[in-house]
Amino acid sequence: MLDESTDARRETGESPGSGRSRGGPLAGVTVLDLSWHLAGPYCTMLLADLGADVIKIEAPGSNAGYDPGGMVRHYYKGQDAHYLALNRNKRSMTLNLKSDVGRELFLGLVAKADVCFNNFRPGVMDRLGLDYEALKAVNPNLIYAQLSAFGQTGPYRDRPGVDLIAQALSGGMSMTGHPGQPPARMGLPVADLAGGMWMVIAIMAALRDREQDGPPSAAIDIGLLDGQIAMVPYFSAYYFLDGAIPGPQGSGGHSPSYAAYKCADDAYIVIAVYDQKSWGRLVEVMNQPKWLTDERFSEPRLRAAHQSELMELIAAVFLERTSGEWLTDLMASDLLCAPVNRLDEALADPQVQARGMTVEIENKLGGTLKFVGNPIRMTSHEWEYRSAPIIGGDAGEVLGELLNVSPEKLDELKKDGVV
Repeated sequence: MLDESTDARRETGESPGSGRSRGGPLAGVTVLDLSWHLAGPYCTMLLADLGADVIKIEAPGSNAGYDPGGMVRHYYKGQDAHYLALNRNKRSMTLNLKSDVGRELFLGLVAKADVCFNNFRPGVMDRLGLDYEALKAVNPNLIYAQLSAFGQTGPYRDRPGVDLIAQALSGGMSMTGHPGQPPARMGLPVADLAGGMWMVIAIMAALRDREQDGPPSAAIDIGLLDGQIAMVPYFSAYYFLDGAIPGPQGSGGHSPSYAAYKCADDAYIVIAVYDQKSWGRLVEVMNQPKWLTDERFSEPRLRAAHQSELMELIAAVFLERTSGEWLTDLMASDLLCAPVNRLDEALADPQVQARGMTVEIENKLGGTLKFVGNPIRMTSHEWEYRSAPIIGGDAGEVLGELLNVSPEKLDELKKDGVV
């Protein structure tokens, strides 16, 4: 169960000992965030967006886990754009967990926290002496959340892994791309993003369980590969039922009329026609009445059996008119269709703008930057967006509020390389 002070913090929206007020359904929840790279920071950013007080803890000099000499980086006033995009609404401090003093300070923070999250490779927290049992001894109400490539058990436990590895192992890459072409990674880092979201679901479930007189503490173990396997529910059902193994899905995959097609202006549109009634309307819009009686195309199984032939015919017709002309007529017939947007077009889309999915955030170093926003809509809350913190910039505030560390002691800790 939550202690009375935690209940009070949740009701007022205050972070422990701070008097700070954050709106959101997770107000009063304190998260110690040991994340790095993508899946982890994405998870804790979602928690922060929902009102949790997320304290991101980095190793001194770690550059938030982003290798400046690695892939091409994008910077704003010396701050990595990848870091800025994934760490809004958090506070940041550095702490040397390999030092005795740093470990002692961390355990002090653990005693005040609701959640401790990391996405290190299994074994890292054990070697630091910060495993679940060690932290639970300090805080018997702690939710201990671990996200890794393969989880804490199994033959792959100790292997390194990233989004691309999980996509490949899960079968996702074998279904991405066009028939006859090499396997392709999905353009979005779906394994990382989904892993972060699975963890958010698990953490909120554990918080709810704790409030409902469930176990006061819980250890959560999520692997990116598990998350990807969980995202093929119906394909796997088909396989278990009759051995069907899906191949590359192209731009659609379900049928010839569920795909992307090029138009006369070189732009692509997608159509999603998957039932017989809609097929009749599509044939009418495309002015091809003979397809309705053609023995190859008259019903779904026949169209699937003659997919390549029909796709060639449909492609030839779409090339006769511009994308705008086709979209106007297709939408007038209430058919599912859309342009294939580039990212710039997607971000400027009137629906995206109307839903407030691009937001402006004032950066701590000055200036205003644009990012994508929180997709959750709740009548009870309006989301606030605060700049990603300067790495280590909130150490004095966090340690002062939670552990009553004096400015003089903070200077000493900085001098000793602890923070």
